[in-house]
Amino acid sequence: MKVGVIGCGFFAQNHLAAWQAIEEINLVAVCDQQKKLAEAAKTQFKAQQAYDKAEEMLANEDLDFVDIVTTPASHRCLVELAARYKKHVICQKPLAPTIEDAKAMVNTCQLAEVNLMVHENFRWQGIIQKAKQIINSGTIGDPFLAQISFRTGYNVYPNQPYLAGEERLVLYDMGTHIFDLVRFYMGEVSSLYAQTHQVNPNIQGEDAATVLLHHPKGTSVAAMNYVSEVEHDEFIQIPIRIEGSHGSLEIRRDYQLNVVSNKKLSSHYVPPTNYSWGSSLGGAIMESVVNIQRHWVECLNTNSEPHTSGADNLKTLALVFGSYESAEKNIVYHIQ
Repeated sequence: MKVGVIGCGFFAQNHLAAWQAIEEINLVAVCDQQKKLAEAAKTQFKAQQAYDKAEEMLANEDLDFVDIVTTPASHRCLVELAARYKKHVICQKPLAPTIEDAKAMVNTCQLAEVNLMVHENFRWQGIIQKAKQIINSGTIGDPFLAQISFRTGYNVYPNQPYLAGEERLVLYDMGTHIFDLVRFYMGEVSSLYAQTHQVNPNIQGEDAATVLLHHPKGTSVAAMNYVSEVEHDEFIQIPIRIEGSHGSLEIRRDYQLNVVSNKKLSSHYVPPTNYSWGSSLGGAIMESVVNIQRHWVECLNTNSEPHTSGADNLKTLALVFGSYESAEKNIVYHIQ
């Protein structure tokens, strides 16, 4: 399969490295508005061509799909451009700045009969998949409570300086990942209540948020921030605790997964697959990026819908934007 990657910045390096790891993929072209970034990516990842204009790449190259790894404000025009050229599309999260933009993107791809997948890679970490398998096996019974957190003091701004100027920050940037995990483990959400805070005075948006989410058969608590100074920083490794009618499971630091069922404890060590060219953010990130991109290839080969399709991601974005409305108005927000 022939891919063109649009965006060659910080996180795109992980996408590009992952495509190299997948034998079925031929990296035909790379594109970035800063031509020097595209040329550097072409050299490092052995692409055939480099461009600084996305439409020029799409017009000149015979591609099976494009991988869009740019900032959210550019996503709609790039996704719709790819759809006009009848190319399947992967798009980085967050999918769009508004739910209206996201719906338009999904509709455009459906009308063009091209697949759209959102690059929600967190759920593809090996330990997170292992926990899902245990839940599906019935080991802990029916889940009724989930606690999922992402709390870090890691400085996210040097690599992504635009984040400091965003009026919507942690719920938008990280909440998409956390809410995707909430839905992955606990199913759809009926209502939520959110509180946000801005701790760092040198940024524009909220950098801490806590959200209580109600499901038809349970409750989730999602906490996220970019300001915690703690003994064991949780960056990348996501503490998760899920309680069920017959037991519980807990993802702890250092890739430890503990399961209690029928009053018996079992422990599992589930480290990420390491790659020699692994992400600067950690092995779990590189593993998850490779896994989701392999999932995409499999879906194209079998003509099946990706787990995090554009249509599915609309439900995650509804939680993001619903959380902002809840926090701004201090209300319980009901998911329609």
